[in-house]
Amino acid sequence: MPASCIEVMILHEYEAKLLNFLKEKGSADFEELKRLGLNEDSLRWAIEELAKAGAISVEKEVLQDIALTDEGRRYLKEFPEEELLNVLSRKGSMDLREISNEIGLIWAKRNGWVEIKNGKASLTESGKKALNASYALKESLNAASHGARSSDLATLEKRNLVMVKSRSVIKRVSITSHGMKLSPEQEGIGALTRELIKSNAWKGKEFKPYDINASTEAFYPARTHPLHEYIDTIRGIWLGMGFTEVTGPIIESAFWNFDALFSPQDHPTRDMQDTFFLSNPKTIDIEDIETLSRVRSMHSHAWKERWSKELAKQALLRTHTTSVSAHYMRKFANAINASYPVKLFSVGRVFRNESIDYKHLSELYQMDGIIIGGKLSLSNLIDTLKSFYDQLGFHDVKFRPSFFPFVEPGLEVYYYDEHFKDNIELCGAGVIRKEITKAMGLDKSVLAWGGGVERLLMRGLGIERIAEIYENNIGWLRKRAEIIG
Repeated sequence: MPASCIEVMILHEYEAKLLNFLKEKGSADFEELKRLGLNEDSLRWAIEELAKAGAISVEKEVLQDIALTDEGRRYLKEFPEEELLNVLSRKGSMDLREISNEIGLIWAKRNGWVEIKNGKASLTESGKKALNASYALKESLNAASHGARSSDLATLEKRNLVMVKSRSVIKRVSITSHGMKLSPEQEGIGALTRELIKSNAWKGKEFKPYDINASTEAFYPARTHPLHEYIDTIRGIWLGMGFTEVTGPIIESAFWNFDALFSPQDHPTRDMQDTFFLSNPKTIDIEDIETLSRVRSMHSHAWKERWSKELAKQALLRTHTTSVSAHYMRKFANAINASYPVKLFSVGRVFRNESIDYKHLSELYQMDGIIIGGKLSLSNLIDTLKSFYDQLGFHDVKFRPSFFPFVEPGLEVYYYDEHFKDNIELCGAGVIRKEITKAMGLDKSVLAWGGGVERLLMRGLGIERIAEIYENNIGWLRKRAEIIG
């Protein structure tokens, strides 16, 4: 090539190495280029830089990797809607209150397999036919488990049964006529190394500008689990509002979990179906005899039933963190130098033997709070909760009257979720009953609230089910959305 056609261009050593190779080969696939001895990030960077300069052309291919989630692997055996279909075929019809398989009901209804009349679900003609037919969505899931695509892939992805990751790969790189004219003899320095400084080899050389927009392999730094990150956000808000964090035991006596909070000893929530009672320890002694006596009197006067100390001593996994609030109401009844109002909150795990659905788990985190002071009203409570939820990103919360055994009056805080087309309860709240404050030896008003943390997080992460928070889905944990804070 005539010297007049040669264009001198300052190139990084990686670019020069790649360009010289392509001048000899003309073109090469990515696997061949790896033989240059550059790591993949350096090789990709050199390819992009030369492509931007018009020295090479790059042929790329977009690939999609398909992988089943943990839930998807479970569904290979049977989808929830298939399970419901089989149950209804045996029973004929079911009261909606009997159906704990809410996901199955939603999809069976969407498929036209189930109809609901007068609060009962039964199979449609289409549902009866589906009993003896293969389920297309399951066939698509099975195909996806082998990496194959199908028309249902978008539905499977929406239901979090598969993860689809698109990636662009370099297929082939070819030198252009412009690239053939470039002389890479004068190289720029890309990295100022220790050796270059010691040898003074950098002197008189040009430096290659650093391109911060060059693509690299994905990098996933360590991140706090979204649940713990969210709990820290909640803590920060309450602390910023002047509250103090308190804690209490997970293993609790029925006395502090139920009796001290005005729950009668024959209340359904105490049944084995709703509460996890322990066999070791089976009982927990109640050492505060004075409070024990007042709680006994409260129950005898209010419920007119025989009150059993043995039932109050039963050991259990706490069903709410309101038991922590009960302990601290008693503690501040004896406080001599307390500065009112006293504002406390707690965040901790609670356990309930509930049917699991998209917004319920048997183990969850709950936040509780109380304000102890004089002349406190329901408007103070509403203002406090509005301020908290607004800072958490819930600007559309609503309040409605509700019943809880330990408050009077009581209210529920909720918001309407457009995605689920459902009212999602955020917390229950109210003014602690005078019977309770009296039994705790407290002569102040107490405002209280308590609610699940995971339900708040559902909207922050944009997930379909609370259970997704606890699934060991590394891909989702790496790429999850930033949480509102």
